[in-house]
Parts: sequence; structure tokens; C-alpha cells
Amino acid sequence: MTHRERFFALLEGRPLDRAPFFPDVTNWYAARRTLAGQPRRFGSGTFIPDDDPIHQFPGDMPEAFRDWTFLDFHRRFDWGLPVHLYDWARWERAGFERSVSRGGARRVTRLRTPLGTLEKVELLAADGSWAPVEHFAKGVGDLEVAAYVARHTRVVPDPGRIRAVLEAVGPWGVGDVVLSRSPFGKLVHEWMGVERTAYALVDAPAAVRDYLAVQERADLVEVEQAARMPARVVILSDHADESLIPPTWYREFCIPFYRKACRILHDAGKVVSTHLDGNIRGILPLLGETTFDLLDGCTPAPMTNYEVEGLAQAMPPGMSCYCGVPATFFSQGLPTETILAYGRRILDAFAGRVLLNVGDILPTDGSIEQVIALGELAGGYPTA
Repeated sequence: MTHRERFFALLEGRPLDRAPFFPDVTNWYAARRTLAGQPRRFGSGTFIPDDDPIHQFPGDMPEAFRDWTFLDFHRRFDWGLPVHLYDWARWERAGFERSVSRGGARRVTRLRTPLGTLEKVELLAADGSWAPVEHFAKGVGDLEVAAYVARHTRVVPDPGRIRAVLEAVGPWGVGDVVLSRSPFGKLVHEWMGVERTAYALVDAPAAVRDYLAVQERADLVEVEQAARMPARVVILSDHADESLIPPTWYREFCIPFYRKACRILHDAGKVVSTHLDGNIRGILPLLGETTFDLLDGCTPAPMTNYEVEGLAQAMPPGMSCYCGVPATFFSQGLPTETILAYGRRILDAFAGRVLLNVGDILPTDGSIEQVIALGELAGGYPTA
């Protein structure tokens, strides 16, 4: 089997020739090829083609891999390659302007509309990623601007881009079309933040629901576009850590949209995935209501608040997951056997319904040698 064949065989419940191993080492690789303190050009799960200039910068790449491209790690160590297709479309704006300005380690995104101008502020973190410190909406009234933006934004797909990436990935992996959160996920992560969302739901629930209704209509158009794209997998993610979206919000505001999106995508023959990389113990009993096929990014204790076996027991029939050895293990200088023992625990608990990986991303200071060892474990692990 190729890695791609193995991926779909697992999701369809067919026999496997070996345990699948799909680590995301993009952040680690990009950090090795990027000067400290500079923003990274490639985020987690993005595709780094062989002809990109990043491979020519030696950085602090270990000498043994100095001449390797990103894809060489997957080719030479026989790993599956998970790719997120973030740029499968462009978003056209009519009636408002979006601009981004940067001054040093501060980045400001502005939305200028006839109803007002909103700003989001991010600061550059030490690892080269951008961290939000100020959301767009400063009050409930700003949700009118958010609704205006939703009404006046149009998604324009680029199926050619998808085909090009999938062809480059080839038999080594799978690419998923990335949808831009649910309406409620946008509210929490992009527009208001957790605290303002909580107050708004109490102080002005009608205004919140009005915005969500407008955003849902726009988002379902995006879902319908994704359903027509040439990739078999679509991912819809709210990064639903229960400290950001607690179970009560998850059930009331997220699951109804998930089910609508999944219905559209399933009717088009798509596999639907969602990213759950945080504290989700309280969400586990709700997994069967979502109708997702695949959970992405699952990272058990001690990084989060649930155990491997708890997730395995909570997953309904027909659902599979990416589940990884906690990423912090790879940065602590732990004995490699500790990591391998955790890998065996994952493979045993899920009994053929898991894509083993690093949970969920190898940190920039993680040990690539221990990832190699974990891949060797998977390659020789019995699947029945």
C-alpha cells in the first residue's frame, strides 16, 4: 500500500499492511531554515515544494539533513504526509477594504467598511508565529460590521492549485481542503474572543444570533464550493478546546452547523475532518452528534485533560482519528523508549482506527531523531 491508500483504507475499515504514520514536521523544518526572530513562511501542515528557495538556507539544520528538502524526510523515512490546503481559494471583497501593516514585531489587520473600521492586533512570538492580542470586535455593536463583511465576501475556488499540490504529494500523503471555522468559531477566535463572547451571549443574545445567521449563510456557500473541489478530504476546525468553546456552547452553536456542513460534503462523497488538539474531555460525549469522519490533531494527557483510552472509547463506530504522542515529550530529552511506549499505547487503544503522529505538531525544538524512531515503530507494528 502507498501512504495515501493506507489512509483511506483505515477510514473505510479495510485491512492495513502496517500502522499508518503521518507526522507533521513542517514547523520544525521551517524553523531550521529560518533565522531566529523572523516570521516563518510556512505554517503547520502546509506543503513545502522541492523547488522552494527555503531549502537553500542552511540555518541550523542538522548536518546529516543539510541537503534534504522537506519532502525528503517523508521519502527517505517512509512517512505519510498530511497537508492542509489553506490556499485552495481566494476571497474577493466588495464594498470594504482589508489591509495588513507591520511594524517590527507588531502586525495590524484593518477592515474598513461603510459601517466603521475594525482592527486586529497580533505580536510576533519567539517561534516565528503571530499571536493575537486584540480582536476585531470591541463590543456587540461591531458585530454589524462582521455581518457586513460576511455579506460582502465571496469565495473563488482554485481547483488547479489543489490538483498541483495533490500531484506533488502523490502517493506519500493526503491533502485536505481547509474551511474557515464555523460561524461560532469565527466569533470566538476572530471577532470577539472568549470573554467578550461570553458577555455578549448574556447581554445581547439577539445580536449574536443575528450575526451567526448571516455568517452561516455565507459559510455554507463556502462548504458547497469545497464539496466540488478535487480533494476527497475537507477539514472544518474550531480548535474546540473546552476553555475556548465549552461543551454547552459546542452543542448549541457548533454542532448544528457541523451537521449541515457534513450533510453537504457527505452527499458529495467527501471525508469530513475536524481539528481537536486541546482539552476536550467534556466534548468527548458529543463526538457522535457531530457526524465527522475523522478527528485531526488529537493530543492526550499530559498535554491535555483526557487519556488515550477515553478518546478511543468515546469515538462512535465509523470515526477515526489522528492521535499523537504528546509533542512536549519530543522537547524534554526523555528516553526514546518513553515515546515508543506511548506510541504502542495509542496503537493498541484504537485497534486499527488511528493515524499515529506527533500530537499534533513537532515543536520547533523537538527531536527529529525520536520522530524517526516512532516511525520505525509504526512501520513494524502489527495491524490485526
